[in-house]
Amino acid sequence: MLVILTLCTTVLGASAQENNGGSDGFVAFSGEQAHQYDVPGDVREVWRSSGNGVTQTRYQQYVGDAAVYGGQITVLSRDGQQAAVVGNHYSNLSPSNQVKLSRAGAREKVQRERGKSGKFITTLYINPKNGVRFYEVDSQRSDSRKVFHINAQTGAKIREYDNLQENTESGTGVKGDTKPLDVTVSGASHRLISTDGRQATYDAGNTKKLPGTLFVDPNSDGVWNLAGRTSPGQPAGVDAHYYANLTDDFYRNVFSRNSLDNKGMQMVSTAHYGRNYNNAFWNGSQMTYGDGDGTTFIEFSGGLDVATHEFTHGVTEFTSDLVYQGESGALNESFSDMMGNSIEFYANKNPDWLIGEDIYLAKDAAPGFRNMADPAEDGDPDHYSELYTGKQDSGGVHSNSGIPNHAYYLLVNGGRNAGEARGHAHTGPVVTKVGLDAAEHIFYDGFTSLPSTATMSQARAATVKAAITRYGAGSQQAISTAAAWEAVGVR
Repeated sequence: MLVILTLCTTVLGASAQENNGGSDGFVAFSGEQAHQYDVPGDVREVWRSSGNGVTQTRYQQYVGDAAVYGGQITVLSRDGQQAAVVGNHYSNLSPSNQVKLSRAGAREKVQRERGKSGKFITTLYINPKNGVRFYEVDSQRSDSRKVFHINAQTGAKIREYDNLQENTESGTGVKGDTKPLDVTVSGASHRLISTDGRQATYDAGNTKKLPGTLFVDPNSDGVWNLAGRTSPGQPAGVDAHYYANLTDDFYRNVFSRNSLDNKGMQMVSTAHYGRNYNNAFWNGSQMTYGDGDGTTFIEFSGGLDVATHEFTHGVTEFTSDLVYQGESGALNESFSDMMGNSIEFYANKNPDWLIGEDIYLAKDAAPGFRNMADPAEDGDPDHYSELYTGKQDSGGVHSNSGIPNHAYYLLVNGGRNAGEARGHAHTGPVVTKVGLDAAEHIFYDGFTSLPSTATMSQARAATVKAAITRYGAGSQQAISTAAAWEAVGVR
């Protein structure tokens, strides 16, 4: 739950072995095994690229004239020496069918079904699982892309799929901005499911039934611009879908995390929950957004930090599973705030240290729900001596998140506790900044390693150990991590 209470890549292991032949030919080598790896004689170089001291060389395996489907090897070299090898190579492959159909014949079979307009790319492949040779006919048009697999002996269609890539459509978001959308198109049906299936976005129809009905564009024109704050308005769905995709990219690119559960879990979002519902939440399996009341809040999916905040509750559930009560609950909320703000810098989407400012309409001196740079601006504690210990808000999980939030802010930016400028009695060290990249990795490593009932003191210990692990015991990162917690009174 976001708020609104008055309290306010797989590492290449040196032991990896190649399993040649059959359908399992995966290779992952580094170290001495990579140095000694001999590139097989049945591959052909297809591209080479160099940058930042590393050269990548990509090879495609062939059996005769047929390319092995999925049979690619990439060699990474540094200083002229092979440093890593990744990919698939299959030994002892032999064809199980004859090639009686020509490339032109395969293309003509597709054209009889698809029509002749557009561009056609035809490639002969061999399936490493069964040795069947087939033609892949890639049929490309301006608004569609169908791929067909045709048996090279019989001419029978083995497979057909839609390969229209992401960001081919666009939608208007909550704040009137246009965003690219990764959607699935099947015939005339345009649906808010990403082409890789990792994101799916639903419309609750202003009910409280989840997940609701999948968003489908009634105009089928590739432009999602049906206005309206409530259902069936599309802006809330556009932002929910786009920000889920962006959050997925953030976790994958920054932390090498494969979705929320690190196993490729589909990220489900539902917009238009309830009527004038002023909140957003993670329920253990999906994200849900209210439309706001239109007076204090607009649609909650309109905030990138809100979306990532809620999805991060999912990451927490699949890692430390911090109990949503007292200090562990405040740490749970805080980690979501940290990642919610960090993604704004990652995406360069108006980055700041506020939470929910993009959906908050009230014209006051404290925009948004919380301020990580100055928690007291929203009445939240910035020091452990001010910890709320009552029963409201599950023991102050939202309000008390201001304490670790401010530690994170200080680790990134450096400086003193903001409360000192407000005349608070507590004092602490001046923190030397380490920057966002170091801070987010330190806190990610630490918070996802915590026991479920962790205290703030334990969070300090975990993040300091994480900093030592990454950067060394005497590093500025480790020293500043301890100082940041000291500055907010966690000792």
